[in-house]
Amino acid sequence: MDVPDVQERNGGSSMSDFTSGSREKVIVIGIIATLVVALFLLFRQLVGGSDTEEPSTAPETAIDATGGSGEAVEDVMALVPHSEEELRSAAETARDFVAAYSEVRPEETDDERLSRLSPLIAQEFFGTVEDLVLNAPTGATPRDTPSELRASARVTGIRLIAPDSVIFEVEVRFLSEAGDDGGNDPVAYAVTMVPEEGGWGVYAFQGAAVGNEGEGRL
Repeated sequence: MDVPDVQERNGGSSMSDFTSGSREKVIVIGIIATLVVALFLLFRQLVGGSDTEEPSTAPETAIDATGGSGEAVEDVMALVPHSEEELRSAAETARDFVAAYSEVRPEETDDERLSRLSPLIAQEFFGTVEDLVLNAPTGATPRDTPSELRASARVTGIRLIAPDSVIFEVEVRFLSEAGDDGGNDPVAYAVTMVPEEGGWGVYAFQGAAVGNEGEGRL
């Protein structure tokens, strides 16, 4: 009796075919693995190139606030366009103006009040103050109030120092006949001062919360 060979019992597949197929699979897998490794190395090279630090355009040594010499600035006032005495004079004029403008003197006429304020005002600002005094009531108290209202002012800060102007913050308290403020909160103004005829004059003023540019509107 004839015995069927192995090829016939396994559906026509021989051992040599199976071995040959496995070898091809191994070769294909090896090629794919090689491509993956090559792509990975190429990717790392490209990414590493983008991380290369560019040469800095900044100078190697920073310039400090001392002017680059490394020496400390001893006289800070030398950097300010006005001397300490000039700034003190400007501050005093700003303070005196706010106090004088805020005062109410029942016996005083509008012209007399304007004359009292005139020495403290810059020429360019005189017309604005004239309109305020002659055409508008006092902001603190109605003009027909018979009682006197005094004011105490003080400079609380400097907002701007420029070659042609200085802006001060001035706080004023209104004093009653008893000499106190009656529990009222102080009012703050921004007062712009300009040099004029060897001294200082008020160029503009307004509420401190409004900003630096005074227009004389109170």
